Amino acid sequence: MNINLLENALEKNDVEEVERLITEISSDQHDEAVPLLIKHITLTENLGIRNALAIALRDIGNEKAISPQIDLINDPKTLRSRGTLLYALEPFDCTEHLESIVQQFVTGNFEVQAMAYQLLESMDGKVPAEALLRSLQKVKEQLNEIERQQELHTKVLDFLFDSNVT
Repeated sequence: MNINLLENALEKNDVEEVERLITEISSDQHDEAVPLLIKHITLTENLGIRNALAIALRDIGNEKAISPQIDLINDPKTLRSRGTLLYALEPFDCTEHLESIVQQFVTGNFEVQAMAYQLLESMDGKVPAEALLRSLQKVKEQLNEIERQQELHTKVLDFLFDSNVT
C-alpha cells in the first residue's frame, strides 16, 4: 500500500477510501504509517475517519498512539464520540493517564463508562499517590452526588404515589 495514497484520501476526507487503504497497511509499513495516522486522528473533524484511524492504531499496537488519543478523549470536540477512542486504547497500559480515564468513567455515557472501566481494570502499572488520591476523590464525589439524587428522586416518587388522582 502506498502511504501517499492514504494521505491523499485522508486530506480529501474520503472515509471509504481511508478504510480500504488502512486494511492494506502491511506490518513493514507500520513505522511509516503511525506518524501519519496520529497526525490525522488529531486533525480530522470527520468521526468516521477518526474512528477508523483509532482502530488502525489499536491494531498496529504502537504506544505512540496513547497520548494523542487521550488528548482527543479530553477534547470537547469528541464529547459525544469517545467510546471508540477508549476502545482503541484497550491493548495498552494507560496507567499514567489514570485521571483522564476516571474522568471519562465519572462523566461519560454508558458506552464511555464501560470502556473506561475496562481500561481501569486492565491497568497494571504503579500509580502516583497524588493521581490515585485525586481519582479516588473524584469517584467519591460522584457517588455522593448519586446518593443525593437518589434521595431527591425517592422523595418525588413518594410525592407522586401520595398524589390524588382526578
